[in-house]
Amino acid sequence: MRICFFKPNSLREGGGAEYWLIEVSSRLSKNHEVIIAGLNHTWTQRLRNQEIIFLLKSNGIKYYELPSVKLPRGFPLPHPMYTNFLLNMLNTCDIVYAVVPFAPVEIWVKLFRRALKTKLVAGFHGFLRTDVLLQKLYFPILKEAIKVFDSYHVLNKSTYAWLRSVVRDKSIFYIPNGIDTKTFQLCKDPSLSQHFNVIFTGRLIEDKGADILIDIIKYVNDKLQLKNIRFIITGSGSYEPEIRSLAKSYKNVVYLGFVDKQVLPKVYMEANLFLLPSRTEGLPLRLLEAQSCGLPAVGSNIPGISDVIIDRVRGRLVEPEDVESFAEAIKDYYLLWSQDPAQYYEMNKAIRNYIVKHYDWSIIIRQLELMFESIINQ
Repeated sequence: MRICFFKPNSLREGGGAEYWLIEVSSRLSKNHEVIIAGLNHTWTQRLRNQEIIFLLKSNGIKYYELPSVKLPRGFPLPHPMYTNFLLNMLNTCDIVYAVVPFAPVEIWVKLFRRALKTKLVAGFHGFLRTDVLLQKLYFPILKEAIKVFDSYHVLNKSTYAWLRSVVRDKSIFYIPNGIDTKTFQLCKDPSLSQHFNVIFTGRLIEDKGADILIDIIKYVNDKLQLKNIRFIITGSGSYEPEIRSLAKSYKNVVYLGFVDKQVLPKVYMEANLFLLPSRTEGLPLRLLEAQSCGLPAVGSNIPGISDVIIDRVRGRLVEPEDVESFAEAIKDYYLLWSQDPAQYYEMNKAIRNYIVKHYDWSIIIRQLELMFESIINQ
């Protein structure tokens, strides 16, 4: 197969969707020809050009980053001068996978759909927030625009159910994110930990609940006053100044900044609990990384997170923005760690075994291959 992935920003963004593209493309390229088409826009650069070139070229993947036009709101669109080049390139492929939603890119796809002769797949790696006015207003437009796609790929069950009500006559594939379980190994025995290490890794933005994270840490320190607890934070984003200030105010808060993927397994290895107070997710890669290392997770009870965490089995689900409940869930795991580290370690092993069985990349890539083959043969 000749597969093209299209995303309306640069891989230099280095978020979950960008890492998904790099991982999936690299693995698919062993048996298929893969192209990635992106635009030269980025909100925050987390990956260097040299890293991207090395990761892609070493696997024989062609990457095109085209000029774009940034509108007053939303994501950029392909520059009009490069429209024909982009359409011609997409038409050389057996299938085109477009990452959505990225308003107003879906409108652009709808306008040029007749010029695209190839199969077109919409890959939902996130969703619109109904509590954000502009996203809420775009919602009905998105519903109409996505109907021009031939098939759909979703990362969580909630998006699957929503799409089923919108496009009843087309194929929808539920295939979650994947993880390299050989890289992210079981964490160390908790009985060897001098501190109860709670880790947050991800973009420091409102969608990921960076402001909620700050309030949780303040609540745990000021009201619960647990001993030997430490918060480790990695990532970058608009809340970075507030996180730096938090680390100065509390001695048990360690901010590591943006951490390369090669370093993350070592960070997880020393951790005991993963914290994920997001407001919206597709299916968080960082959650799979942490749970591949056996870490229980306390996360928001939202689509994507609730697909992975079973409440009180592999973690705790808390209503978004409920700071007190987040803090109390952290306390429950802290008490188990301090009173029965042997039981805690058995829980670590069970969590990892589940992730290896259901989310290892070898399983997920085969499902994606079958999806592409099915769509092409329709």
